[in-house]
Amino acid sequence: MPIKITINKETVGGADIEEVAAPQATVKLKARKALDGSIIISDHKLMDIVVIPSKNKVLIVPRPGFGQETYFKQKDFFNALNSRGVFSGPMEGGNIYGVFEAKLGISEDLSSVQVALLEIERYFKQEAVEEGFAEEYDDEIEDRFINPDDEDSTESGEIEPEEETRDRTNPPPPHQHYGGYWYN
Repeated sequence: MPIKITINKETVGGADIEEVAAPQATVKLKARKALDGSIIISDHKLMDIVVIPSKNKVLIVPRPGFGQETYFKQKDFFNALNSRGVFSGPMEGGNIYGVFEAKLGISEDLSSVQVALLEIERYFKQEAVEEGFAEEYDDEIEDRFINPDDEDSTESGEIEPEEETRDRTNPPPPHQHYGGYWYN
């Protein structure tokens, strides 16, 4: 069940609240809220992102069964958000194998969590475009082998098998000489 997170909305039956300005940006992520207030984002196929507002940290948790490719995606995620100024400090190893954590930068003017969520969505959009190009390329290569064009294919028997042509074109290796003896 998805949870809708709304920030700066008037409370029902609360005290008189001034009119709230329209939001500057909205974020669409596959996210859920944990009991401790952490936001678990599961948009990526290789890793989950956990934003912990109480500790001002982000955890990058790998999904099981994807191997070493996950580490490179975690590193790419950290580098992308770090270059945008979201994190303050290096990526550190977590207390579970494969989990990395990074501290969010602190600003007096902006909410660190809101900036992190905005940049995470931006990263996932960019990643989706790149993954789309990679999938298109893989499909094109696969299609080229499975369904080749007429100019790239031949009929069965039109070209002799390599084993038969190799015997005629390559002469046998020369005799070996070692220590005064000839070997055949």
